[in-house]
Amino acid sequence: MRYRFYTTSTKAWGAMLAAIGSARESIYLEMYTFHHDIAGYDFLSELERKAREGVRIVIILDALGSFRFSTIVVDRLRNAGIEVLFFSYWFRRTHRKLLIIDETIAFLGGVNISNYSARWSDLQIRLAGKRVVQHILRSFARVYRECGGKNPALNNRGKLRLFGKTRLWFIEHGMAGKRSAMKRHYIEHIDSARRLIVLITPYFMPHHWLIAAVHRAIVRGVVVEIITPRFTDYKIIDRINSYYFGLFTRLGAKCYITAKMNHAKVMLIDDEAGTVGSQNIDAQSFDWNVESGVFFDDTKMVRDLKRIIESWKRGAVLYNAKEHTPRWYDKLFAFFLRVFEPVL
Repeated sequence: MRYRFYTTSTKAWGAMLAAIGSARESIYLEMYTFHHDIAGYDFLSELERKAREGVRIVIILDALGSFRFSTIVVDRLRNAGIEVLFFSYWFRRTHRKLLIIDETIAFLGGVNISNYSARWSDLQIRLAGKRVVQHILRSFARVYRECGGKNPALNNRGKLRLFGKTRLWFIEHGMAGKRSAMKRHYIEHIDSARRLIVLITPYFMPHHWLIAAVHRAIVRGVVVEIITPRFTDYKIIDRINSYYFGLFTRLGAKCYITAKMNHAKVMLIDDEAGTVGSQNIDAQSFDWNVESGVFFDDTKMVRDLKRIIESWKRGAVLYNAKEHTPRWYDKLFAFFLRVFEPVL
């Protein structure tokens, strides 16, 4: 199994476009946010070109995250022979960022295809290897069926055997039988940590169970580091992040603030195991969304992930509670969002 990490949106887009251009049989794309008009990254034209070559293409977009995707563009893609479906529910979203090429290469992580994320740090992983990609493809097929897809090439996917001897596992969350997969994953690995926990997320509104798990780890003597951007794309979230930084600092965690927007979603345990995916640390991801990620304990992958984290930390400052005194309304905002976020 071969892999590569991409640490910015633009690096990931370049690699994804190259992979699309190399496709010979199939392209499957599942995206929370897809803007078709990103300067210098013409996904639309490349997908149309591959469709004309006879490559089977299916695109699944979240109806809310990709609300800017106009019917004109949808018709243009469908006229080229591309199947376009929308995941549309009141509260549930497909928050995933998946690209599968020829059933042998897959991209996943935090990278949307959006204009506003062009300058962001993020983390996307490219995986090459039929065994792991088949599990990712089967997960894509489940969402495809839920969206009303009828293509037998995707629908006739039987059960797969377990990975066997591997150092990487695919995590799918938010579907039938998988509603609490990410919650179980985070609790299990936070509770098993002996020395170090690193959590990276752009939007930090943790459930009580995660606060409790981190607190248990700190009491055990585990070093806990949390990395979040100073400014996100939502001003209200900036204040909520700061509020929870104050809370976790009081519990004994080290909270780092990056000057640049960082959209990555990462967990590192004891410098021995890592998780990279689409999940934020908030109620929407853990309770409602369809999410996905990979967990790995391969020594080289963990070492590469650690290098990425260290590079982000070098450009960050340690949160100082004395410099960020929360206002009375910050606590009110935090309470409001924690209670009502799943239905906003």
